[in-house]
Amino acid sequence: MKKILVVFLVIFAGAVQAQEVLQAGFKLLENGQFAEGAAFFKHYLTTQDATNKTALLCYGRGTGLSGNVTEAKEVFGKLLQRYPGDFEISLNAAEALMWCKEYAEAKRYYEKLLTEKPNDFAANLGYANALASLFEYEKALVFTEKALQIQPSNDNAKLSRKYARLGLADYFVKNQDYHRAAPLLESILSENATDKEALFAKAQLYIQLERYNEAEKIYQQLLQLTHGQTEVYLNLSYLSFLQANKPLAFEYANKAVESTATQPQKYLTARLGRITALGWNGKFKQAFAELDSLDSVFPNNNDLLIKRAGLSIWNKEFAHSVSLFKKSLRNVPSSFDGNLGVADALFAQELDDESKKYVLKTLEYYPNQKDAKDFLAKLALRHAPALTTHNFISSDKGGNASKNYQANVAFDVATALRFNVGYRRREVSNSLENNSANVQTMTAGLRWRVKPFWLITGAINVTKLEKDGAVAPFKTFDIASEFRLNKFQTLELRHNSDVQSFTAGLVGNQLSFKNYIATYNLSTPFKVGVYSQYYYTKNSDGNTRNLLFASLYYDLKATPVVKFGINYQRMTFEKRMSRVYFSPFLFRSYEVFGVSENLNVPKQKFLYQVSVAGGMQRIEDEAYQATYRASLTLGYKPSANIELTAYSLYSNSATSSVVGYSYSETGIKAKWILLKKQQY
Repeated sequence: MKKILVVFLVIFAGAVQAQEVLQAGFKLLENGQFAEGAAFFKHYLTTQDATNKTALLCYGRGTGLSGNVTEAKEVFGKLLQRYPGDFEISLNAAEALMWCKEYAEAKRYYEKLLTEKPNDFAANLGYANALASLFEYEKALVFTEKALQIQPSNDNAKLSRKYARLGLADYFVKNQDYHRAAPLLESILSENATDKEALFAKAQLYIQLERYNEAEKIYQQLLQLTHGQTEVYLNLSYLSFLQANKPLAFEYANKAVESTATQPQKYLTARLGRITALGWNGKFKQAFAELDSLDSVFPNNNDLLIKRAGLSIWNKEFAHSVSLFKKSLRNVPSSFDGNLGVADALFAQELDDESKKYVLKTLEYYPNQKDAKDFLAKLALRHAPALTTHNFISSDKGGNASKNYQANVAFDVATALRFNVGYRRREVSNSLENNSANVQTMTAGLRWRVKPFWLITGAINVTKLEKDGAVAPFKTFDIASEFRLNKFQTLELRHNSDVQSFTAGLVGNQLSFKNYIATYNLSTPFKVGVYSQYYYTKNSDGNTRNLLFASLYYDLKATPVVKFGINYQRMTFEKRMSRVYFSPFLFRSYEVFGVSENLNVPKQKFLYQVSVAGGMQRIEDEAYQATYRASLTLGYKPSANIELTAYSLYSNSATSSVVGYSYSETGIKAKWILLKKQQY
C-alpha cells in the first residue's frame, strides 16, 4: 500500500516564460505523456540547446517517469556534476532513487536536503514517500502533514497521506491491532466517503472482527461504486462462505466470472474463485474438471497448482496434496498459500513436526501473519497437556443409583505419542435392596499415531471393588488399532477387559468380561454414511454375548452438524442370567434418530448438542415395545483451551443399562488445555 508521487514538476516560473518554445513539452509532462515529453525534450536538446538546464531536467523526468529510470538517474547525476549543490537538481536526483526503488538511499538523500531547506514542500513530501516505501508509515504521516502545512490544498500530498494511512492501517490489521486501524480508515473516508481502497480495507477489517453483516453492506456499496468489479464479487463469495451460506458463495463466484466479460485481465482469478466455491459446496468432480480445462489454457501456472493442492485437502487426498504444494514451492518458495497449505495437509495426517516447520517458514516470509499464528495455536492445542474431568449421577427404574467422579491428565512424550493417567470413582447403591458398593480405578494409557493411516491406543487399569467390607482388586486392559482404509472408510479393532460395576449387586458378583470389537465407518461424498459395530463378549460366568449395531445416516448439514438416520441393533446371549443382568436369548431394536450440534465448530463460545430417537424393541418373543431416548448438552467455551459442558440424557431402551431398565444420567464435563504464553 504505497504510491510514489508521479507528477512532480519543479521549474522556475521565469524560465517557463522565457522559453516559450518548451511550453509544448511542459504540457506533455503535465498531462502524463511522459514518453512523448521525453522525446520532445530530447529533440530540443539535440537540435537546439544541448546545455539547457530546464530542458535537461524535463528530459530526465520524462525519461524516468516513462520507465527508463537508469538513464534518468544518469541525467541528474551529470547535471549535479555541472551544478554541484543545486537544490532543484538534487530533488530530482532523490526522486530518481525512488523510481529505482532505492528507498533507503532516497531516504538519506532527502534527510540531507531537509537540513538545507526544512520547509521545502517537495523535500518534505519526497521524504514522506521514501519513508512510506520503507513501511515507516507513522513517520511518513508526520512529514505528509508538514508538507500539507506548507501547501494545504496540494492533491499529491493528500494522496500520499491517504496511502500512508492505508499502509499503517494494514500494518495494524496484520498485527491484530484493530482498534488502531479503524480510525485511520475512518479519517480517509471522512474526506472521501466513496474511496474504494479505504472501503475495501474497512470491509476486510470487519471480516477480521467477524462483523460479517457490516462487511457485507460495504461490499454491496462497492458493487455500485465499481459497477460490478470482479474482486467485489469474489470477496462477497468468501464472506458468504464465512456466514455458512455456501450456495450463495457459489452464486457470487459465478457473477465474478460473468463480470470478466468487461474485465478480461481478471478471468483466471475469477475462475479460481469459482473453483474454490465448488470445493466449498463439495462439488469436487466439477471443480477438478474446471482445473483441467484451465490447465490447457494456462499451462504450468502456479496458481492453478496451488488451487489443485488445496482442493485435494478438502477432498481428503492429503498425501497427494502435500506433493502438489511442495511442487508449487519449488516454483515460488515464498508462497504463502504453498507453505501454509503444506502445513495444513500434514496437520490433517497428524504429521505435526513437519507441519510446524512449514508454519514457521510461513512466518519467516510473512512475520506476525494472523493465519500462521493461529495455526501455531492450533498445534499447541493438540499437543499441550490437558486436564479433563467428568462428574455425573445416574439412576434407573430398578432402584439403582450412582455417583461418579473422573479426572484425567494427558501429555505428550513425543509429537506422535501421548500418554494419559486418570482416576475414576463410582459409588453405587440400590434403594430397593438397600445395598451399596464402591469402585475405584487408576488408569494409564497411550495414544500413538504410528502412520497417517494407523492409530494405536491402549490403557492398563487397576480396579478395586469394595462391597460389605470386602475388597477385590482387578487388572484390566484396553487396546485398539484404527486403520484409515481410504479417504471414506475407517476400521477399528479393539480388545478390552473390564468388570461389571453398574450396580452394587454386579460389584458383589465380581463379574468381569472381555470384549472383541470391530467398528467400521463409511462416509461418502453423497452425505450418506454407515456406522457399524460388532461385539463378541466373554463373561467370567461362562456366558457369551454377540451384539451388532448398525446405523445408516444422512449428513444434512456440516456446520453446525445436522444429521438423521436409522439404527438397528441385534443382541444375543448364550445363557439367560436375568437375575444378575439383562441377558435375553434374542433382543432387537429399530429406531430413527436426529442430531444437531455445534460442539466442534471453531470459535463457538456457546455449545449445544440435541439428540432424539424413537423406535421399537423386541425382547425374545415378547410384543414390540415403543422406545425413545433424548439427550441435551449445553456448554460454554470462553477460550480455545477451556470448555465446560453440562448434559442430561434419558432412555427407556432395554440396552441403556446392563440390567435392562430405563436409565437417566446427568453430569458436568470440563476440559482445560494447559497452554503456555508462547506454546509450541
